[in-house]
Amino acid sequence: MAWSQYSEKFTWGERYTQTLLIFFGMVIAYGLRVNLSVGIVAMTDKSRANTHFIELPWDESSKSKILSSFFWGYLITQVYAGQMAQKYGGKFFLAGALGISGILTILTPVSAIHGGVLVMCANRMVQGMAQGFVFPVVNVLISKWAPASEKGRLISFVFSGTQFGSLVMLPTAGLLASSSGGWPAIFYVSGALTLIWVLIWSLMGANSPLEHQTMSEAEKKFIINSLSNTTSKKPLPTPWGKIFKSIPMWTLIIVHLTQNLGFWILFTNMPTYINYILKFDIKSNGFLSAMPYLIMWILIIAFSWTSDYIRTRGLISNTNQRKMWNSVAHWGGALTLVSLYLFDTSTIGAIVLLTATLGLNSGVFTGFLTNHIDLAPNFAGTLMGITNSIANITSILGPLLVGFVVTDSSNKDQWGIVFLYSAGVFFIGNLIYVIFGTADTQSWNDLSIYNEIKTGKNEDP
Repeated sequence: MAWSQYSEKFTWGERYTQTLLIFFGMVIAYGLRVNLSVGIVAMTDKSRANTHFIELPWDESSKSKILSSFFWGYLITQVYAGQMAQKYGGKFFLAGALGISGILTILTPVSAIHGGVLVMCANRMVQGMAQGFVFPVVNVLISKWAPASEKGRLISFVFSGTQFGSLVMLPTAGLLASSSGGWPAIFYVSGALTLIWVLIWSLMGANSPLEHQTMSEAEKKFIINSLSNTTSKKPLPTPWGKIFKSIPMWTLIIVHLTQNLGFWILFTNMPTYINYILKFDIKSNGFLSAMPYLIMWILIIAFSWTSDYIRTRGLISNTNQRKMWNSVAHWGGALTLVSLYLFDTSTIGAIVLLTATLGLNSGVFTGFLTNHIDLAPNFAGTLMGITNSIANITSILGPLLVGFVVTDSSNKDQWGIVFLYSAGVFFIGNLIYVIFGTADTQSWNDLSIYNEIKTGKNEDP
């Protein structure tokens, strides 16, 4: 390796600027998702926040429909988004997705007050359709910018923005709801910040090193050479048949399904649980709901650096790493949720167990969530679009299931059933992943290479 390439690894390169911009895009995206989880508490019970703002007469069933409606739209656009980003690049698709979400977030108070449940569901559904582009597009972008030696930590850092967004928005939403701006301020502030990010990204973002105008040639060559064995420089036809006949791909679909069902049950309903079972006000609720995401964000960074250390030294195979980290996330989380169900814990004990559940879940970022780029970096956006689209069927069902089981938000036993169900889902999903999962690049990642090997035309030593 040339010294100029080697030194690029230890200085601030353009790949880190792009990674940081995409990270903040993920922070924004998840902030817009979670703002309603805290906001809906204040919107339907003004005694929990600034009492000078309207209280909306939504029952538990209506709230569950509104919280789940985001995912009705979210699952529609995923595969299309991956295809478009692979063909045209992800930059402006990401800007458009968050730009639309930002505008609709600013319109949320009007939708809720004057439109009611139906208009709120429509607002959130269209936001979901826009944000359906985010994960597939980000997968395409990061597959072009993350060199092999830094893949674990750069990909994990980008996706850790999902947890950082929750970490920032949950306490901030509680503070805004109690401020002079009341609960509408939650949506005005987060929407305005989103539009600012869209402007910055539109000016500074780039689809790939090849399209960046000012980065150094040494860094550009370092990234491109690192990815040359697995990434094509031109768009390839999508091998749909081979994708859907692939056992590793179906394994990814299943583990993604179980992750979403178990995680989103906790993600969307934790503020309600803290409010009605643990009896904290809206300010404390926001901070307590955010605490698991702080732990999770820290662990994502720690796990990803550990993963890259293991990878560069060949201590464990890539496949076994994915399974190890995913087991920490799902089987570790299942254990803490079962403990929450079985033992009559104190308020502090419940917070510790919930924090441990979501903290351990950070293992999925070095587990199955990185696996799409392992299997087929040329089709990373499409693979993420497929699994995320199918998996978000369970994201819709999760809040609805809670609305069905928890008919009384102050009933601790009903919440216990929800936690036990989530534990079972995590256990089964990871069991399948441990048995059938792999991190090996699949032959259909580049059909031309596959055909050369098959026919013996590739004579390279």
